[in-house]
Amino acid sequence: METEPFATATTPPGKERLGRAFHRFWAAGTLTNLGDGMLATGLPLIAATLTHDPLAVSGLVVARFLPWLLVGPFAGVLLDRVDRLRAMTVSSTVAAAAVAVLAAAVATGQATIWAMYATLFVVVCCETVTDPVTRITVSRIVPGRLLDRANSRLEGGRLVAQECLAAPVAGVLFTVAAVLPVAGTAVSYGLCAVLVATVAVMLRRTPSLVAAPEDEGEAEPGQGALRSLREGLGYVFGHPLMRALMLNNAGIMIGVQMAVSVLVLYAQDVLGVPEALYGLFVSSIAVGGLLGSVSASRLVVLVGRRAVMMGGYLGMGACLLMVGLLPHAWLAAAVWGVMGLCMTVSNVAGSLFFQTVVPSRLRGRAAAASRMLGWGLAPVGALLGGLLGRIDLALPFLVGGLVMVVTPLVFRGAVAECARLSDEATAELDADQGR
Repeated sequence: METEPFATATTPPGKERLGRAFHRFWAAGTLTNLGDGMLATGLPLIAATLTHDPLAVSGLVVARFLPWLLVGPFAGVLLDRVDRLRAMTVSSTVAAAAVAVLAAAVATGQATIWAMYATLFVVVCCETVTDPVTRITVSRIVPGRLLDRANSRLEGGRLVAQECLAAPVAGVLFTVAAVLPVAGTAVSYGLCAVLVATVAVMLRRTPSLVAAPEDEGEAEPGQGALRSLREGLGYVFGHPLMRALMLNNAGIMIGVQMAVSVLVLYAQDVLGVPEALYGLFVSSIAVGGLLGSVSASRLVVLVGRRAVMMGGYLGMGACLLMVGLLPHAWLAAAVWGVMGLCMTVSNVAGSLFFQTVVPSRLRGRAAAASRMLGWGLAPVGALLGGLLGRIDLALPFLVGGLVMVVTPLVFRGAVAECARLSDEATAELDADQGR
């Protein structure tokens, strides 16, 4: 007998399953994260065999961030005008094809640094579609009462694939043949496209659980793309709560990037971490993140969404301060792991806002604008960290930590309102899905 693709409201509490549709969606997201991580590791390795010019190699970072500024807002418009799962299927297919072409060029010795720029730019343009879809479409696939658990699984899969597995796998494959990490990325994206397509089919075959028409991301009749873009940006930057949440996230992003930008120098020059162990040191944040993904939904039930969000934000800032104030390698590694836990639980607890509170027809644009702001300010935080690091390598951690503590305290009212609205919207969603 075939099992249900979704968890149902009639299942006894505590024994509900996320369902086949979600697990396929989770596998698709995990595969694309694995591909992202392998490409992020493999391309610089290949670039280093083509040129020793640091500026040329750093161009990969520009290609990585530029699409979020140039294409991200328009990707949000697209996601509010078409079926989002279909858009993810197409974007994953395009990304797989682009990386496959580069793999062929690497295999035949025809790869150039410009070809790598172009491929990465195309892939990240596709990512501006796939990444928001994985975050805002979960509410179509699982009941509201299971969203925290589903978000925890998605975040855990991302951490394992992108932060833990991708780099070592890509490194080993590269030692065998330079083309292998690139080819593996193409396969990952291709499998993601297939799995998302099957999830879309499963949704259509379960009429009682398919989202309402407005959840398909359809724009208002006759509304042009530019008008749609202005509406989305106006909603994000004109809505007081949305604006406060965006500023809160921006402050946290700046604080994090201030520290991350000099982490390798601080670890080696101040903490005395050997080069061979630096990867292990950094991976502690992923270990903490995994613990956070396992415990996030339980913490929300035990202490409440508001406490988890504020505790996570303040905990991240406190961790940066501790790393800067107590320069001991083992302690810093442990604290870095705690920071990963705090980051994950706050992300999971806060993600329901976009999935349930933001109007469905605006979710694509709102998510894209949020990511555009966050990624757009990442270089600003990195630059500030570099300037402070010239004075003292501990300063980026101390100043960044203070920024991350002060910011959520300033916007604590917005965080509390976000938590309250998310809980109310989840309860309403459960009630609607139970009818």
